[in-house]
Amino acid sequence: MIDLWAIVLVLIATIIGAFGALLLKKSTDKYSFRKLLTSSLLITGLFLYGLSTILYVVALRREELSVLYPLVSTSYIWTTLLSVRFLGEKMNAWKYVGLVGIIIGVVLIGIGS
Repeated sequence: MIDLWAIVLVLIATIIGAFGALLLKKSTDKYSFRKLLTSSLLITGLFLYGLSTILYVVALRREELSVLYPLVSTSYIWTTLLSVRFLGEKMNAWKYVGLVGIIIGVVLIGIGS
């Protein structure tokens, strides 16, 4: 039986990780390399990445890797959507096709489990 709590935990971890990536990108836009090392955005982004990793490890204790690991690819979806929303990045048809492909892949792997 698939542990839904582990799946929810991984999805939360991917969203947190996507916010971490967003903050890392934002920290590189404003600062020189020297100031980057003490940037609160960088530190917060690294913290969020670490937190997402810890949540992922906790989820792995409850469910099989082959079930949970495909869900990690949803981080690409969250990162793309956050980049469009907060960084003003542009979407095109190929990016939408890629996101749909990720969703289809995760669903198919989930059905196979």
